[in-house]
Amino acid sequence: MAQITRIQAASATITAALERYWGGGRILWVGNRSGLPSGDGSSPDYPLSTLFGASGALAKLQGTTSRGHVIFVLSGHAESVAAADAASDTGTASHFAVVGLGRGTARPAFTWTTATSTWLFDTAGVIVDNCRLFLAGADAAGSALTVAAPITISAAGCELRNNTIRFGFDADQIVTIGITTTAAADDLVLENNHISGDTTAECTTFLQLVGADRLRLKGNYIAGATSSVAVGIVRFATTASLDIVSEGNTFINRKASSTAAVTGLAGVSGVSREDNFHYLDNASLTAWLTSTGIMSFHRPTVVNLAGETGATAGTVSA
Repeated sequence: MAQITRIQAASATITAALERYWGGGRILWVGNRSGLPSGDGSSPDYPLSTLFGASGALAKLQGTTSRGHVIFVLSGHAESVAAADAASDTGTASHFAVVGLGRGTARPAFTWTTATSTWLFDTAGVIVDNCRLFLAGADAAGSALTVAAPITISAAGCELRNNTIRFGFDADQIVTIGITTTAAADDLVLENNHISGDTTAECTTFLQLVGADRLRLKGNYIAGATSSVAVGIVRFATTASLDIVSEGNTFINRKASSTAAVTGLAGVSGVSREDNFHYLDNASLTAWLTSTGIMSFHRPTVVNLAGETGATAGTVSA
């Protein structure tokens, strides 16, 4: 009965996740909150105690590909990303989802704890949904920590959805670059994530996009400070990303006198619909995006001073 009650309580989240992600593969459960025994992951009453590690859920996937496995992580679960390539036990497993259960601060939390801690999305179709990701250590005053590259996405079809992501608590608990893609990270989806870092927690950029063709950015809030006034909180770099769709996002660069919310790149193509750009160069509304590439823009709004109402920006098509 206890198992049935727990499943019923989370039925909406579980049903939605199964409808979206499950392809007939394994269903595993992870949870290490107080009162739960360590089990084999076969039910929420007997969950595995970790996602990572040789005895964790990722290792249980046994390198299988394109199966549509779903790993449910119970509310209250907390785990460290404590090493480089912490998810190495994924092996070659692909096309699986890690789905957090719970709401608000009860959602599972993953905390990067060393300067070299990384979670590498290096197999196709890895999805993380409804989790809390603390990329620069615990979201509280603590020891100085600079996490160089907490997440690198180098495989196609990966997704981050509905997560809360913190990438800096204060001036010495920071990331260098929060999420970096390689040119192999095509068909990436970043949707409905709330992403933020404190004003004093300056980074090079939060999201560096290299050749991420068919990228879909939708409904994200990305706010924080860069270390250079000329660099946006999102930066397209090195290789142009093609045929992207960016819709309903908010990009805020909190760096004093910043001149860009997003750093563009020649050759980037696609469409931006109803995106909002905020930076703090109160002398100009023209530098919100450093290069428009060959994008088209539909109703972008720009704010260059806190407390103001956004103005429609860009050159109106004839």
